[in-house]
Amino acid sequence: MTMKRIYFISITLFALIVIITMSSFVFTPQKVDNQTTQDQYIIVRTTEIYGMMPSSMITIYEDGTVEKKDLKKLNPKTMEENLLIIHAKLNELKNKGYELVSTTGGNSDNFISTTYIFNKIHN
Repeated sequence: MTMKRIYFISITLFALIVIITMSSFVFTPQKVDNQTTQDQYIIVRTTEIYGMMPSSMITIYEDGTVEKKDLKKLNPKTMEENLLIIHAKLNELKNKGYELVSTTGGNSDNFISTTYIFNKIHN
């Protein structure tokens, strides 16, 4: 046998091994989870307002149920009270198996709004 022929056979065998190995990855059936789980989100929006308008915390659960909790009107004396109420709600949701996945907020001179989005943790 000539060197060219040995080289050609070696390259061909190597290529066949690579093709067989790669095809085993492509055609291997993937594990299918029989449980169909849908993400379940809860949205909590807090709105704290200085002045005459009422402040509130609105929670929308995954089934569409809406819960509204009044917060104190925003001023330096009530900030801690509002934070304690918000803190309790966030901990309540965490203890029920939800994970905070996003938060966003904004404010102006008389207005603070924060939105928290929770997702149900599936084990």
